[in-house]
Amino acid sequence: MAHAGDMVMPSHSGPAMANIYEQDQLDDCKTNLQPQARHRQFCQLRQDVAALDGQLAAARLPLAVDSLDSALAGGLALGRVHMLCGRPGHDGALTGFAVALLRRILTRVDAAAPIVWCPAVATGGSGMLHAAGLAALGLDPGRLLIVDSPSPGARLAALEDILRTEGLAAVIVEYDGVNQSSDYWMRLARRAQLAAEASGVTGLLLGWPVAATGFDTLWRIAPDVSAGLTASGVNDSGVNDSGLVMAARPWHPGWQVDLVHARGGRAHSLRLSWDAHANRLSELPPAASNQPALPLAGGGLPLRKVRPSRYGTQMKTAVAG
Repeated sequence: MAHAGDMVMPSHSGPAMANIYEQDQLDDCKTNLQPQARHRQFCQLRQDVAALDGQLAAARLPLAVDSLDSALAGGLALGRVHMLCGRPGHDGALTGFAVALLRRILTRVDAAAPIVWCPAVATGGSGMLHAAGLAALGLDPGRLLIVDSPSPGARLAALEDILRTEGLAAVIVEYDGVNQSSDYWMRLARRAQLAAEASGVTGLLLGWPVAATGFDTLWRIAPDVSAGLTASGVNDSGVNDSGLVMAARPWHPGWQVDLVHARGGRAHSLRLSWDAHANRLSELPPAASNQPALPLAGGGLPLRKVRPSRYGTQMKTAVAG
């Protein structure tokens, strides 16, 4: 006979307890698998985003400079559009670096494919493309299709249509110092990127620094005046730092290169030298400062020379902390 204090279990308590136990087991299993599942989902999400962004389809062209290729996530993306900027007066350095990249690009395309170049107007000391100079840098001028337009806006407007043309080796467009909003550059970059992806043609935009976004990479190029000097002080023209004519050596242009933005990569700064004959880029050591070190006084601040006053007095004081 059951007592009043005894617990009376319902007839369906057995299956209910089993279900609760199975649910607990399932929750424990989910808890254990949650980190792995999240990791797999995160990796899949990254692949999906990369595919939508064109990263998986973009072939990479190594530039044979380890630190730069690492910053570019393996190399320069082909079939994309890259922006190269330089300050006014640095047009020659900008064009030279573009030719160096173009020489590398030409190793991956049809040897007979033409190059479309839309040059800037030769004003303000920017100069013109010179066939003999390009040939000396290893670029066949016979492959160039020059699209001459005095309007940088017209050149940019034609960029998308030119990039959609299949069978081209590359497209270079100089936009001068055109002043446009960041929204304009973003829309232009998006259309140009889609056109380049469709045709597989790589585009280079050359001009002054602008507030542009959306391109695959953004570079700042400046001439490196110390790149032409050897350890003995002889530059590429055969003149040493004392002005004496020495034996000349092959000319290797150099640049200060700042990779401001790289899609899928990271920013990076370095000094580069280019051997046009071997079509090889080389990283240069950081430039040493030419400023002489100032002697320090007891307080840690440099000595200060006081110029003679109009009364003819002279003194040299050490500034203490």
